[in-house]
Amino acid sequence: MQLLGLLTFALGIGASLATPTPSRVRHEKREASSKWVRQARAAPDVKVTVRIALSQSNMHLAHDRLMEISDPRSEKYGQHMSAQDVGKLFSPSQESVDKVREWLHDSGIDLQRHEVSPGRGWLKFEAVVDELESLLVTEYHIFHHFPTEEDHLGCNEYHVPQHIQEHVDFITPAVSFTKVKSANKLKKKDSKLTSLSPASLRPKVTPADQSVLKSNIELPCYAAVTPDCIRKLYGIPKGSTAQPGNEIGIFEDGDYYDQEDLDLTFQIIAPEIPNGTHPTLHGIDGGVAPLNGYIGVESLLDMSLIYPLVHPQQAILFQVDDLREAESTEGYPDVPPYPSNETDYGFPNGTWNATKMCGAYKPTNVISVSYGLGEDGFSYHYENRQCQEYLKLGLQGVSVIYASGDSGVSNRGECITPSNYSSYPAGTQGAFSPSFPAACPYLTSVGATMLNNTAELVETAVGVPSEEFWSGGGFSNYWPTPDYQASTISSYFKNSPPPYDKTGFGTPVYNSSGRGYPDVAALGLNVFLYTGGIPSFVAGTSASAPIFASIITLINEQRLAAGKSSVGFLNPTLYQNPDAFTDITTGNNPGCGTNGFDAVKGWDPVTGLGTPIFSKLLDAFMALP
Repeated sequence: MQLLGLLTFALGIGASLATPTPSRVRHEKREASSKWVRQARAAPDVKVTVRIALSQSNMHLAHDRLMEISDPRSEKYGQHMSAQDVGKLFSPSQESVDKVREWLHDSGIDLQRHEVSPGRGWLKFEAVVDELESLLVTEYHIFHHFPTEEDHLGCNEYHVPQHIQEHVDFITPAVSFTKVKSANKLKKKDSKLTSLSPASLRPKVTPADQSVLKSNIELPCYAAVTPDCIRKLYGIPKGSTAQPGNEIGIFEDGDYYDQEDLDLTFQIIAPEIPNGTHPTLHGIDGGVAPLNGYIGVESLLDMSLIYPLVHPQQAILFQVDDLREAESTEGYPDVPPYPSNETDYGFPNGTWNATKMCGAYKPTNVISVSYGLGEDGFSYHYENRQCQEYLKLGLQGVSVIYASGDSGVSNRGECITPSNYSSYPAGTQGAFSPSFPAACPYLTSVGATMLNNTAELVETAVGVPSEEFWSGGGFSNYWPTPDYQASTISSYFKNSPPPYDKTGFGTPVYNSSGRGYPDVAALGLNVFLYTGGIPSFVAGTSASAPIFASIITLINEQRLAAGKSSVGFLNPTLYQNPDAFTDITTGNNPGCGTNGFDAVKGWDPVTGLGTPIFSKLLDAFMALP
């Protein structure tokens, strides 16, 4: 299974497209981007696998259903739905399936070529480029992606019949690409210490002085963050139980851990964990792990934090993409972090062509994810479908925890043009660029803090100018402020209004009516671990997310032991319990030629509500049914 699609928008239209018939409407369009260059026209006889995401039913009910079981004031709190019931409620209608199939058939794509997923969420067929261009009234080209030096098949825009539009979320490949060639670019141990997946937030790595080991990491916590430091800072007790079915989920995409590095790390920071300890692999779309001899900083960081904090509880690794797909911009993000949309994950390019994996794995109660890209990188239809899948996870009692990003109000150093939502290649001007999926309102977004090096255990918003590392935060341009944070956001603008234009999308520099993120924060600087056999310090919100996810897993341990449900979607409870957090009021998150936002009293788009106070969070959730 592939996860949500790196699939960014590419260059604007150059050659003229076939004129759509009067009954056709443009369904999606890509804006210009410096990352992509349109090259040759695609050969008409090239065969591609086409997937149509069918519009889901009853999505107008979804938000209220989620609030019913997630709002601590609701009598239905914790009454989660089964995966089967969620599927039945939101499955596309048979009418949608029939109308789309009829359109395809009338366009020359015979019924026997169609494959509809069991839950009716997706329709798949094989076609050559010539057929697809006629079907969608467009032209397909090869697009070169400069960050990965890879070529992809796609188009700038496409059209569907007007009576079909309401039945289709999106079609791929179109403005969402399919990779046409790939290469194994995995990093050996003697290579630069970088993460593999382009969707990874790419934690910052600094080799540690060997003298650190001689002191058994007896450095102040601001210099070397260990599990003991984290427990001390947030009041987290050592784990003592392992409730069946409460394993914590870790998502990785194209990034692979080395067991030797993991063992070396545990020997220093958590000697109670036996050598050879590793998560249970739930490989998706050919995903494998561990890979000895390769450096997966993202994976190692997640496991080096999660295991010591939740031990003796175990972890499950949702590892996406096989080796040939590592570093593909196609791999992130096609589907949610577990197989919930019942699509078929076979591929025509020889990478993975095995058993369909729909529903193969049950999602864990908590899933930690440290991946993300710019919200401007995907079409609204594509991102909204993904966000809906997170909502469905919440309905099933799953807490999805995402890192908020490491580039302040920019995104990987890029900002956007206010007029058409395309990207500037450098983060020195333009409107702020929100992160995705971090800005989706149906997950919990975690920003980063650091310890003040002049006072033990005093946190500020993270700020490392030499690494251009600041906590990602801001306001979505796609999703409005959700009701669970409306009063909090209103108070923020009333008491601490930022000094920028804010009258909505289309004017500089941010959307004041958008979903604000992050929701919370946790340490994200100087985490100790081994990478490539070298003791190192790692930084990023990629550390913050697994810390917070571990805390929620420990809270679930106690709720489950008391016969209660998992906590599920967290945000309504978090925003109604601001006293369960240490408010961070120092620091900012610059970008786009500005100082970004400031950390202020109360919620802010730098550190959210603040950092967790375990005992108060536990009390808040244990008081609920």
